[in-house]
Amino acid sequence: MKTNRPSPVLLVFLLFPLVGLAAAVVVILTNTSPETGGTPPTPPPVTLAPPRVSEDTPMIDFTLTSLDGDTISLSDYAGRIVFLNFWATWCIPCRKELPAFQQFQAQQVADGPAILAVNVAEDRSQITTFLAEYGISGLKILLDSASTVADRYGIFNMPTTYVIDGKGMVNYIKYGEMTPDDLALYLNSLQPLQGTPTAPLVHNTEIAYNPE
Repeated sequence: MKTNRPSPVLLVFLLFPLVGLAAAVVVILTNTSPETGGTPPTPPPVTLAPPRVSEDTPMIDFTLTSLDGDTISLSDYAGRIVFLNFWATWCIPCRKELPAFQQFQAQQVADGPAILAVNVAEDRSQITTFLAEYGISGLKILLDSASTVADRYGIFNMPTTYVIDGKGMVNYIKYGEMTPDDLALYLNSLQPLQGTPTAPLVHNTEIAYNPE
């Protein structure tokens, strides 16, 4: 009895799609194998760290509100020597240096060397109460309530004072308490460069920090 066998041509047409499908599966498995990890994930965006200020570098300009309600930018003091101080009321060395800042500022002419005392992360009422308690006045107190400027300057400890010359360059960084002798030393080292006569710093013994 004669059996009906499929034609060889028909077998070729039937097997060809199966071979193609098998090849496609192999390609997919190869591209998604654990060795390659499949499609590489999109890398996260690169976040650049904010600039930090060091000696012999330009100062970073900023704008803050003062305790008196004025809008103050560091660039407003271009051409002048600036002592940019970062402080807080809880900081004991900060409390000790404020009287020295007060007497220093009182001895300067209106457009002469200036102290900008940037309070970090404290509210206005807290600062006002502290200054009244310790009898501190005559200083330009700036409010860095969100620590934005402190972060840009890389402040990791207080007090820290940046000594900026008339060209906007940071000449010195003082970590810790600034004394009257320190202020006089920094001032004398910068004033001859600007052609400004040097004035002696008078020590006022009546203004002193009282921890009690």
